[in-house]
Amino acid sequence: MTLCKKSGFVLMLVLAITAVLLLLGITMHFFVSQQTVSLSILVNSEIAHFLAESGISFSSRSVREAIKNSSGGIRSLLEKPSNISDTCLTSTLKDTWNDDLTKFAAEIDPTASIKVDVWLRKFTQTETNSAQWVDPGAKTGFLVIESTGQYRGMQRKISVSRKVTVASCLPPVYCRFSLHAKDAGRDDPNRFNLLYNDYDGINSDPRPFVVYNHDLPDSSIEPKPMAQILSEEKDENIYKKRAWIYLGRSPLRLHLTSGPGRYGEIFHFYDVANPNTFQAVKFKKQQSQIPPVFGTPFPWYWDRPDLQPGQPVRTVNYLFDYSYIIAGFHDKSGTAQTNAMYLGGILNSEKSRFGSRSSILHLYGDAEKGRQSRAKVLGKVNLAFPRYAYIDIVPQESDVQQMFANTKNPPPTFLLPSLFQNEYDTPTKLMEDVKNRHFGGPLLPFNKFFQSYEQYKSCMSTIVEVPYITSYNSIQDIVAPSGPKVFPPSRELLKEDLSNTVKIEKGGQTIYEGPVNPPLFNETVNKRVQQQFETIDDFWKSCIDSSDNTLKLDRIVRIVNPRKDTLVVPPAAQGASLAVSGGGMIILEKGDILIKGVEMKNNYQALTIIAPEAVSVLFDNDKPCQVNIVAPKADFMASGKPDISGILAVNFLSLDSRFNGGALKYRESQNPEYDKYYSFYKAWIDEKDELWFE
Repeated sequence: MTLCKKSGFVLMLVLAITAVLLLLGITMHFFVSQQTVSLSILVNSEIAHFLAESGISFSSRSVREAIKNSSGGIRSLLEKPSNISDTCLTSTLKDTWNDDLTKFAAEIDPTASIKVDVWLRKFTQTETNSAQWVDPGAKTGFLVIESTGQYRGMQRKISVSRKVTVASCLPPVYCRFSLHAKDAGRDDPNRFNLLYNDYDGINSDPRPFVVYNHDLPDSSIEPKPMAQILSEEKDENIYKKRAWIYLGRSPLRLHLTSGPGRYGEIFHFYDVANPNTFQAVKFKKQQSQIPPVFGTPFPWYWDRPDLQPGQPVRTVNYLFDYSYIIAGFHDKSGTAQTNAMYLGGILNSEKSRFGSRSSILHLYGDAEKGRQSRAKVLGKVNLAFPRYAYIDIVPQESDVQQMFANTKNPPPTFLLPSLFQNEYDTPTKLMEDVKNRHFGGPLLPFNKFFQSYEQYKSCMSTIVEVPYITSYNSIQDIVAPSGPKVFPPSRELLKEDLSNTVKIEKGGQTIYEGPVNPPLFNETVNKRVQQQFETIDDFWKSCIDSSDNTLKLDRIVRIVNPRKDTLVVPPAAQGASLAVSGGGMIILEKGDILIKGVEMKNNYQALTIIAPEAVSVLFDNDKPCQVNIVAPKADFMASGKPDISGILAVNFLSLDSRFNGGALKYRESQNPEYDKYYSFYKAWIDEKDELWFE
């Protein structure tokens, strides 16, 4: 019995040990099998990874060459004024690598494959704040070369990325202006009134600086047909399409220039239907501003009673018509060397206040067809001009009309001279015919028309000072006539804007709203930088093509310039003018600017130079300069006769008696409200790779 119990226990023990060993064997079998599978997956994954790496190594040169050869197409995509979703570029490139990679992979294993694609990924807009600048084309993202390797069901991806930035090479905010001077007046309202001239134009130094706010017929960059310019002049809202001008907030007075020639701004107050005749426009006041006696016929003596004593004197119905012409300041004439405009005492009460010099700064352009420049002027800018007032006599009876029908004997015209009150109160003071003719009834006492000296003073010949905008409205009223000309005009297309803010819109979207001197300008342009150089010499060495002495830029660069050297354009070894290919923007952190000449190789490109700390911008000769200059702390100076096509934004204009004259010509394509603005974007692909593994 005892022996049986022992045998049963041993059998059970053997069975338990056998079961444990069997379970252990089964477990070890599954463990070894799983390790084999995991090891297989690991090996296959590594092979897929090596295949992906080989794809990058094998194709990188071919891919970059394809990108380079297709850069125009890629740039067009990058420079579209919109966001870019993730986009595969492989089909748009000349793919020569994937077929070779497929053959290579097939030689390794039937399941192996390699595919290399090119992508644009993760693009976002970088300028979205209207307090700084909103630009739908400014963006950043990545150009990605992506290689996918597959082996026996395993897949690995390797990406080589380069950062891409897209931004405009035109300055934000300032690109809406042709001329932007923060402190043009510098506490002297008359500082630009320097020209000695006569009715035929300027006859001694200095010469004027003329600002044109639209494309010109003879533009060296983007000429506009004369017929198109003249047609646009008829649009009363033309100012919305042209550049703005800002001359600071301090009061500034610009005198109109005499003469019908190129520099005769008075031309703009003449009838422009036939620019060769220079027929002065007659202006009227609003009826509520003149005595009611004007505009209503009334009887007056046919002849002076004292000339025919004892005889009855005929009375004749006359219409007395009050009007005036706007003239320009002049200092000389054929009969006088100085103060010719004051001869005859017509303006004698204004001499001490205004003098007789004209403005060296011309905002109206000039008198030639197609070159008249009407623009919105911001700030406290006034226009001053002589107003010669007179009364025309219009007889209402046929025989008297016939007597004056001969052009050699026109009806009398009576000037209303500038008088002090004691002169006006003289009882014997009579109106005198402009030709000093003495005849009949039209010789009238002043008090027949004016009830008081104050009423006469508001109508007499004088020098008028009005906001520049007022004169703009009148000029446009001449171009698009709407009946009798009234000054100030009854319609105000523009109103004086003394605020310190501007609003720039495009397509209903506000792209900037803020101070006219943008406070965040430097932050905005510094975010656009695509490449940096330490010194000016480093920049020239990198960007000048010695084979043809051309600056090849096509990007936005920053020059640190710690020594504060002056940026001389072109550098001394390059001659008198710098040829520029591609355009772009140069941000000079420190130092001044000296410009000798800049010529764009492509008319649809632009070069912008920004110098936030410069104190001087000097134009050194007469060479045409196709360049935008933004130096908000600098004085603008010229030793030659600058001919600038672009934008000029400075602090102060050093236009004095030594100035030889010059021109600033705005390019309409640089107006951010135009679609052509988008042609000035610069796309830049970083030169450093970033690796990503999946």
